[in-house]
Amino acid sequence: MARRSRLEGLQGALRAVARVPEAMKEARSETLHEWAENVQDSAEDKVARDTGNLWEALDHRVNDAQGWARVGVWEKDQLEYALYVEKGTSSMPDQPYLVPAFNQHRAQVIRTYRAAFRRHMGGG
Repeated sequence: MARRSRLEGLQGALRAVARVPEAMKEARSETLHEWAENVQDSAEDKVARDTGNLWEALDHRVNDAQGWARVGVWEKDQLEYALYVEKGTSSMPDQPYLVPAFNQHRAQVIRTYRAAFRRHMGGG
């Protein structure tokens, strides 16, 4: 009888181990999307809105297959201005919005990933 319960426990453990790669992939994707959206929202809250063009140009991109997320400005007509606002110029003080947004959400990544992984493994 004791041997049978050990075997059933082993089979359950093996099923759980088999779920790990997919759970990791799903948790990574969920974490990247949540992080990027949160950083973008924070950057939008912090950015100067003289015309609103830079605010509208802020965007995020996530590549689930390669496992990366980016938040920034990709519109060519806003790139130079975005840098001037973030870093300042000789005639304009810096008004950081991206770096503070990244820093604000940096610690979130590990907590979000762990929670997502547990959910995808069936641990709630």
